[in-house]
Amino acid sequence: MASDDAAKAPIISHMNSSHADSLSAYLQYYNRVPLPAASKPTLVDISLSSMTICDANQKSHIVRFSPPMASFADARIRTVAMDSEARRALGVRITAYEPPTRPLHVLLFGLCCMTLVLYLTYNWIVPGTFMYDVLLPYFPGGQKWFLWIVRIQVLPVTLIHLTETFFLDRTRLTRYGVTRWSALWWKWALSCTIEGVGCFHRIDAEVKRQQATWDREKERQKEQEAAAKVGHH
Repeated sequence: MASDDAAKAPIISHMNSSHADSLSAYLQYYNRVPLPAASKPTLVDISLSSMTICDANQKSHIVRFSPPMASFADARIRTVAMDSEARRALGVRITAYEPPTRPLHVLLFGLCCMTLVLYLTYNWIVPGTFMYDVLLPYFPGGQKWFLWIVRIQVLPVTLIHLTETFFLDRTRLTRYGVTRWSALWWKWALSCTIEGVGCFHRIDAEVKRQQATWDREKERQKEQEAAAKVGHH
């Protein structure tokens, strides 16, 4: 029916544009679709009884509403409830890379990048260059002390950050659903190799944010259920 199509279109558009992570959670939890197949889902149709979702391999999956919806006006409440249930069962999911934004994280990232650049250009920082003759005399200890620090710190810092990347993979990325060697995995891994501990802080903050969202949603569902019971009486 034309009215059904008109009601479905904005739901499908909204879910695909803003809630791909929810669609992925539906596939993983309700239909047992593994990652990475569930990582790039598309909602292709919705009815009062089910959603049709295509996975990354263009295979269609039917995710059923239980019980069926009374009307499409129920879609938001039902999809949010299903998302909450799926995420609680699956655990927290990291679905995007978050670059450094806090001042401390930006500072650490910048200092680490600067250190790497200085190490790679170490052989060009010589007498007669602007940096050596004009800038480095202001560094405590002078040019030789600066160059010595640049030379000796890169190896231990790199080893520390590689170790941190190893533990980021084991304790955060794989735990929260990031497929190893995927594009998202590489973004986090390379960022951690450069900056180190800042990645842990940002992932932990996202975990807390998702958990807080679930808690609020759970409370809202309780309020809606209580209101519905009062209405029936």
